[in-house]
Amino acid sequence: MAAATAVASFGCRTSSSPLTSGPGGRQEPAALIVISDAPAEFMPSTLTIRAGDTVEWRNTGGITHSVEFVGEVIPEGTASSPSGIMAPNETYSYTFTAPGTYAYICRFHVINGMIGKIVVLADEPASGTTADIR
Repeated sequence: MAAATAVASFGCRTSSSPLTSGPGGRQEPAALIVISDAPAEFMPSTLTIRAGDTVEWRNTGGITHSVEFVGEVIPEGTASSPSGIMAPNETYSYTFTAPGTYAYICRFHVINGMIGKIVVLADEPASGTTADIR
């Protein structure tokens, strides 16, 4: 019981970045990654987004997980364990501001192959060119 209370008390940080409004005014991320237990995985395991997009990880399993960026490139402003310990039903959101490829793991289940990758493309400005009609 004490362990469950300790895990639940860690909670989950969420970024303060704005999300887009969905139906009924609910805030929606640009992409959702589901965290499951059976098998332990991130779904999808690879995701391509644009700079400025927010990704939400949602722990739908019955055990704790984490989102930890690893490798040579990690998102600016994140620690090695940006999500902290995510208890069941918790979420973690992050807005990616810089293009690049970001690898991440669940510290508890990396040995089971629980790894993921976010590919962030440069945000393309809207085309404002018009044809010169004469």
